[in-house]
Amino acid sequence: MTTQPTEPSAPAGNTPVTFYDHLLPGIEAGRYRITVDQQLPAEQLPGARLDPVEQIVDVRAAQFRLDPSWVHAVYPAPHSQGPFHGLLPHITLNPAALPWEREPFTGNVQNPARAPWPALLLFGEGELPGDPNALGTTASVTVRALLDGDAAVSGPALDRNAVDPALLDTPCRVVDVPRDLLAQLLPELSDLAFLAHVRSGGEDAAPAEGQDGRLRQEAHAVITTARFPATAQGRYVAHLVSLEGHAPAGAQADGKPVRLVSLHSWTFTSCPESGDSFSRLAGRFAPGHGEHSAAPLCPTPAADANLPEELGTLLEQGMVPMTHITDSGERALAWYSGPFLPRVAPGLPRPADGHFPDADGLLLHEPHTGTFATGYACAWNVGRALALADPGFATTLVRLRHQGRLRRATDRQYATYRRQLFHNAPSAGPAPRMAARAAAPTPREQFEELLRGDALDALAESFAAPDDAGPRPRTVRAAPTAYRLDAPPRSSAPQSAPSDARETAAWLARLRTLSGVPFDCLVPDQRMLPPESLRLFHVDRGWLDALLDGARSLDRHPGADTATDAELDGLLDGHGSVPAAGLLLRSALVPGWPTLRVEAHAASGTVPVEVIRREALGADVLLMLFDRMPDRLTISEPHQGLHFGMDDQGNVALRSLAPGEVGRPLGRSVPVGADPALTVTTPAGARVLDLGRLAARLAEDVKPGSPLSPAEFAVQLVRAPEQLTLSFEGTTR
Repeated sequence: MTTQPTEPSAPAGNTPVTFYDHLLPGIEAGRYRITVDQQLPAEQLPGARLDPVEQIVDVRAAQFRLDPSWVHAVYPAPHSQGPFHGLLPHITLNPAALPWEREPFTGNVQNPARAPWPALLLFGEGELPGDPNALGTTASVTVRALLDGDAAVSGPALDRNAVDPALLDTPCRVVDVPRDLLAQLLPELSDLAFLAHVRSGGEDAAPAEGQDGRLRQEAHAVITTARFPATAQGRYVAHLVSLEGHAPAGAQADGKPVRLVSLHSWTFTSCPESGDSFSRLAGRFAPGHGEHSAAPLCPTPAADANLPEELGTLLEQGMVPMTHITDSGERALAWYSGPFLPRVAPGLPRPADGHFPDADGLLLHEPHTGTFATGYACAWNVGRALALADPGFATTLVRLRHQGRLRRATDRQYATYRRQLFHNAPSAGPAPRMAARAAAPTPREQFEELLRGDALDALAESFAAPDDAGPRPRTVRAAPTAYRLDAPPRSSAPQSAPSDARETAAWLARLRTLSGVPFDCLVPDQRMLPPESLRLFHVDRGWLDALLDGARSLDRHPGADTATDAELDGLLDGHGSVPAAGLLLRSALVPGWPTLRVEAHAASGTVPVEVIRREALGADVLLMLFDRMPDRLTISEPHQGLHFGMDDQGNVALRSLAPGEVGRPLGRSVPVGADPALTVTTPAGARVLDLGRLAARLAEDVKPGSPLSPAEFAVQLVRAPEQLTLSFEGTTR
């Protein structure tokens, strides 16, 4: 298997994303008085005028706390490290209208540009007195205490009567910000509108059905900060704060800190020299990076090991030497191979009944070294251990087997009575005698009728029916007038599988995707998956079968449970595809980009490969299982994480705003990082964008004669997600 990259780092494919300036609610949050007055034109009529009716209505919205489920994504990821000095941190919210449900500031401050009431502020180490290490530390106060105020700080001036009384004794998180620092970080009211917009579409947005029945992409509100992390290494904390009830920055001259409500916060570390950017991390999987390159999953011996050819071949096949302890306690060398192999495994010969009864029959002899290959036997034991560790599955499987045995025993007994009845049937005689026998059945005929009537169903229910299965339908059968040996003993109408069988098959289907299997059984040697590596593999179908045979071995009798096993096999076939290949990714990409996009294609990238399972198995390990071996992989940043900021050279790439071409790169850029008029360094050392000047400067190039709207401004600052494409040639399929 060889790897060949196509473009080590390129912008991701076009994704339909629409930007909007804002999403205004039908009515803002607050208290309203509704007055209804009715008057008829003919005032001389009795009852022509009705007294006015008034009603107080409270329109409520988020104010002091934010539901964590409303936070769709944040960037940079919480507790991540990377070169973020050229990017503007941002937060994406599920309620798209939330930033405009209230008004920022107080004192009759006009807001014609529709600035949002929350703002995202970025603080570094040593800037917040209550959080000098930028760990996200906040203070907790009740809403009542916040409204009452504190003489040492300047809090929000809100009307208590407009606050829901049920919220007064609930806690909220606050952060005290020095006034001069807030004045440096918080833009002017006219510029605040550029820091919030609405995004609709993208591959991460789930389609929702509108009132017209059409599917529409879900919209998200995006709030960015105007501050860049410093070019030097440092930790930062981002706070989404409420501006409601406050005065604009610099409006008051007192030196009191400003107490802001923190709706959401997270921390990250900017390390310009860490090399942990997406392009650098993903680029290591290209050929030429040694053990970091995308390669088969197998042990790699040392260069000076000088192993015999036979042993080197076994290692290349994915087998790992292990210590094997026999039943007698002796220690011997054995070879282990898990379900992930760098080759297509040969078919595992099956027993006559299709299932292995124990692990001993799966100990295979390795002829080159004269030792055992224990992979399949280990799989059988792991499956049995997982089944015994789940009491619900074990109980269901045993009950299913007992039900099947009782049904088959009853059917056999019934067939025996039918044969006896046939042999004891009266010979042909005169018609009156036959009529008399039909009118007066013999005792054997009466007993046979009882067995295939309601008495048989009641007997089966009392011995085998589960508690939650409910009573069986009772049937009324007419007395037979003739008997046929070839008649079916039970009803031949199709019946659905019992609930126990469906539950058992569903559990086995999850196990077939290796859910719950210890990681040591999947990757027996950590050197097979070193840090910052990507490994492709084939899935050994025989290993999966041995795993399932061990789980199904509880209370199994090969002769008596053949029908139950066949029923489970049929149900398993209906539970989707069986894993045939997959990949393991061990990299800082997993925690740094939790929604990392990995696309697999076959047939030279034209046929998408089905992803059967995708799960993070640890802090930095991602497992994906496919229905076939792909020959092309595309790893890209998540599309909901459209970043905003400058490129590595400190430039903002210009994009078209023409209808039908919105977002198309124009091939020109504006130097922002090196222009002190656009990127202002505050006395505190913070690099803050002058949003008003930057918007005017960008408008000169992309929209001459007209100002930019918040959505158009966001389009210019977008940094498209990066991606890496790997093609695999010579892969054994």
